[in-house]
Amino acid sequence: MSKEEIEQAVQQYTESEKQALRGLFDIYDKDGAGFIDAEELEVILKKCGRDSSQAKELIEMLTPEKSGKLNFDEFLFLMSKGRPAAVDELDGSHPDSKVIEFLKILNEYRIKCEKEGNYMEAERATKQLKTLQRQEEKRQSKSLRARQIAERQDVQIAHNMQYAEFNAAWDKYMEEYDEMAQMYIQQMTQKHAEKRAEFERDIVENVTRRPPKYSRELLNWRKRQKLLAQQKNYAEAQKIKRLADKLEEKEAVKQTKVRKQKVAKIFMRFRAAQQKEMQALLCRIDARRKEHMKQRNEDSKRLLQRNKNVQQVLESKQAIQLQRSGRSVKAILSSTVKRR
Repeated sequence: MSKEEIEQAVQQYTESEKQALRGLFDIYDKDGAGFIDAEELEVILKKCGRDSSQAKELIEMLTPEKSGKLNFDEFLFLMSKGRPAAVDELDGSHPDSKVIEFLKILNEYRIKCEKEGNYMEAERATKQLKTLQRQEEKRQSKSLRARQIAERQDVQIAHNMQYAEFNAAWDKYMEEYDEMAQMYIQQMTQKHAEKRAEFERDIVENVTRRPPKYSRELLNWRKRQKLLAQQKNYAEAQKIKRLADKLEEKEAVKQTKVRKQKVAKIFMRFRAAQQKEMQALLCRIDARRKEHMKQRNEDSKRLLQRNKNVQQVLESKQAIQLQRSGRSVKAILSSTVKRR
């Protein structure tokens, strides 16, 4: 292993961490020579929860020229590179394994200081232990909260998608309903046009086919005209005929006007009946549309309330999860630094 790589690993540690690790190193460097061997490294790895069976191979890999011994910088490099990956627990109830490892190291150092009577250093190690515990509790809480926020956002996104699908389905349904309503209106409009044309033909034909009804005065004039002609009084008959023709023309104009008024009145009643039928159809369409919109609003409210209930249940569950996680993390961290 190159010197540059070892120096880079050493620089990753703070001075407090180096001092704590130095205390742990010194525990097993019993002769104070500045080195530990494979057996001593095996004990340290066991205490840190590592695979101790590879202690000899690790030393040979790091220090092939030192006959199986590690100095302090090489020990720091090994502790840096050999750390197990942190367990990513979704519930946030497991602290970082690297933090657990360092707590164990600090605790070993604290115990050593107590045994040697170095109480000031033991007190400093204890403060470091508490600080690290608080930091890890805060980090775990923050991590869990971030996951919970993401979970709530995912739920909200799912709710938004569900609501969008709900609105899209209703929009499509109402669009189809409006198209169907327009079809009904067009069908009735066409039907009315056909019936109106047929009715107009029938009523005009029926009215115009009737013989005209002349006045008694005109009929009397025609009788006199006919009588005078029979009596061979043609001059007087011609005179009466001119008078009767004028009267007949006048009465024909009047009767034509009356017939037109009568046809218009009959046609108006017929058109009013058609308009009433169309208005009834429009009212039914509008009433049904309002029923659909009312149903849509009610379904929308139920969906929003159901989604709100799901969100509240999730938040309640997350609050309980956060409390349990906090207690679990505290218990794990506390058990790590128990006096041994």
